[in-house]
Amino acid sequence: MQRWRFLFPGKTGGVIVSEIVIPKRYIILSLVLIGLVAAAIWFAPQLYGGSLAQAGESVTTVSPSVDPSEAEDAAARDAALAGTKAFYTVDYTTGQQHWLDQLCSVSTQTGCIVYQNVIVPNLWSQLEEGKTVTTVEVSAQQKVQEQVASTRDHAPMQVWRLNIQLSSPWPMQKEPITDFPALVLVIKENGSWKFERFLTDEELQAFSTDGGQP
Repeated sequence: MQRWRFLFPGKTGGVIVSEIVIPKRYIILSLVLIGLVAAAIWFAPQLYGGSLAQAGESVTTVSPSVDPSEAEDAAARDAALAGTKAFYTVDYTTGQQHWLDQLCSVSTQTGCIVYQNVIVPNLWSQLEEGKTVTTVEVSAQQKVQEQVASTRDHAPMQVWRLNIQLSSPWPMQKEPITDFPALVLVIKENGSWKFERFLTDEELQAFSTDGGQP
């Protein structure tokens, strides 16, 4: 990843067969018993179900299992939300290191290195000078892309479109807007989804055509 931008708008074995002689009367008796048991199994649930319904009692049902792909999407979405909140939640009185720590706690290793050495040092002076204190509300709109990172041992990646609402504008914004969309790239790293960076629409298009090169 080269460009980093941030937005404001069966047991097997032998078988042994034994022959057992059973008197005919025992066979008939066994069939009768099997029939009685089958009838009991068939009618009992319906009888008890009817009595429970009449008594107004609820019947417990088994919840369907969670789709693994839905669980992955939810975890990736949460990582995108967490990273965006960490980036845009700023309080100049807490210091630069505090902002960096909250970013690195939800970011990939590559992302943390870039924030530590490039992004945070370059933005902090303006944030501090402008006495910036911002909170943010973030909502997920949709997943717009899913790839694997060939340069990261084919780690899963997703891009999410979010909506961002800042409590107040940042001093470096060209236009003082507080409500804008953003595209967020997240990558699964060491078994957990992590925030990587923001993308522009142009980068999303290149990201899609390049086969997922972060």
